[in-house]
Amino acid sequence: MRVRKLVGTIHENVQKYGLQAALHDIGCRTVDRLAHFRILKGMSVRIQDVKDPNFLEAPGFEGRFVGEAELARFARDGAHDFSAGFLREARSRGDRCYALFDGDALAAYGWYSRLPTPIDEHFVLHFDPAWTYMYKGYTVPAYRGKRLHAVGMCRALSAFTDDGRKGLVSYVFSNNFPSLHSVTRMGYRIFGEIYVLHAGGQSLSYATKGCRDYGFRVESTGSEAAWVRQDA
Repeated sequence: MRVRKLVGTIHENVQKYGLQAALHDIGCRTVDRLAHFRILKGMSVRIQDVKDPNFLEAPGFEGRFVGEAELARFARDGAHDFSAGFLREARSRGDRCYALFDGDALAAYGWYSRLPTPIDEHFVLHFDPAWTYMYKGYTVPAYRGKRLHAVGMCRALSAFTDDGRKGLVSYVFSNNFPSLHSVTRMGYRIFGEIYVLHAGGQSLSYATKGCRDYGFRVESTGSEAAWVRQDA
């Protein structure tokens, strides 16, 4: 079954994104089976980069920033991909959640931070605080296909721009081709890559030159040895 699924993924990638993309995905998956390995595509978007005004509209949905107390009830149902523990950690950093509601139902959300933020148990993402970091976007399966993730980001982007922020920074894994296509269509621009590897109790990261202007880099959580490099 696993082999059949892998063959199906390769075929789909070739058909939709080309042979080179399919080979890249195979390479990333192969290395990741041997060690924790990812290539992060760093990206940024400013309000003037959003060309389609429809990305600021979601008829029938209410969009707003929402606090921990209101989100707590959704953490209990297990259907929204976050826990009470995550909410506490996000609150401790002062992170904010922008959500879209269908009546009382939480349809989609995204999180926004101005401080260094963990990307997993091994690495923390750093960035220029003049920008706001967008992470953990999620759309409930019943609402997918309505571009709610993009709409939520654009509305949050507009609010942060009004507060004097330059825009949003984020990342997508290099072999997540559907997400790369979606975010670039929305207006995001890829500015560089970060390579991260964790193996044998050591964390290694390397950021390309384009990341420098955004202070975009990954560092170890501090619990293991680390090697970090960023192109000058």
